[in-house]
Amino acid sequence: RHVSPTVMLRSHTTAGIPALLDSLAPELGHYDVLHALPGLVYRRDQADKTHVGTPHQVDLWRLRARTPVSVADLHELMEIVVSAVLPGAKWRAVPTGHLYTVHGHQLDVWVDSHWLELAECGLIAAHILRAANLETLHWGGLAMGIGLDRALMLRKGIDDIRLLRSTRADVVAQLHDLKPWRPVTVMPAMRRDLSVLCSAGTDVEVLGDLARTALGASADLLQSLTVLSDTPAAYLAESARQRLQPSLGQHNVLIRLELASLDRTLTAGEANRLRDEVYLAIHQGPVKELIAV
Repeated sequence: RHVSPTVMLRSHTTAGIPALLDSLAPELGHYDVLHALPGLVYRRDQADKTHVGTPHQVDLWRLRARTPVSVADLHELMEIVVSAVLPGAKWRAVPTGHLYTVHGHQLDVWVDSHWLELAECGLIAAHILRAANLETLHWGGLAMGIGLDRALMLRKGIDDIRLLRSTRADVVAQLHDLKPWRPVTVMPAMRRDLSVLCSAGTDVEVLGDLARTALGASADLLQSLTVLSDTPAAYLAESARQRLQPSLGQHNVLIRLELASLDRTLTAGEANRLRDEVYLAIHQGPVKELIAV
C-alpha cells in the first residue's frame, strides 16, 4: 500500500491474488484447488520478541466452483493448519473484520499461558470474486494469511524472533528442521527509558517502525519497545509541561527500550547512543533530552 510515490505502508503476498483470480475465468467445470502464495513482506509493526517488520507470509486461498463453501469448511481449514503447525495445541477462532472476507476470524493458539495469533482467515467476499468476473452463484472460497516466522517460533519453542535471522553457528544449525529448540546463550538486555512528545493517537506499531528505521543496520539490537504510559499534555504537572514544552494536542509517552545483541554484550555508551537515535526519531518536541556523551 503506497501513500505516495516514495512512501509505502506495507507489502503483502495477497497482492498476487488478483492475477490468480483473473486466470480462473476460463474454468467452467468443477474446481477445488488450494493456492499457496508465499513471500517476504514489509509492514509497520510493534517491536518485541514476537514481531518483526519484514515477516515471511503465506496466503492460502482455496477456490471452489460448482460446490458451495461454508463456515464449517473454514473451521476445518483452521483445524488442519493448527494440527500442522502445532499438533495438539488448544486454539480458538475470534471473529474479526477484513475487507476481503466475510465471517472473518483471527486464529489464536494457546502457548505459555496466553493466546497468540497464528493466522487470519474468512470466506472470500463476493465483491472480490465479482471484480475478477467470477459469478458468485458458482464460485466461492476460503482465504487465510499466516505469518511463517511466528509459526516456526511456536513449533520449535523459540522465544525471540530475532534468532530466525541470526548467523550464529549454534542458531543456524537448529534451523534446518522442526526439532524442539535448544536454548542458546543470549546476552542480557540493557534498558533505556524515554519520555517523548507525540501526536495523539500514535500507536505502538508506528513507534516500532520509526525505531527500526532510525536504527538502520543496528535495528536487530532492538529487542523490544514498550509503551509504559500515554498522557495528554494537558494533564501533565506544570513542571513537566515547562520541561517538555508540548504543543496543543500532543501526548507525553513514556517508552521503555530493551536493547540486546544475540552474540555480544552492548556497552553502556553504545546503548545510550542507540537510545538517542530512537529518541530523535520519535520525539516531536522542541526540547531534546539526550544522554550519549
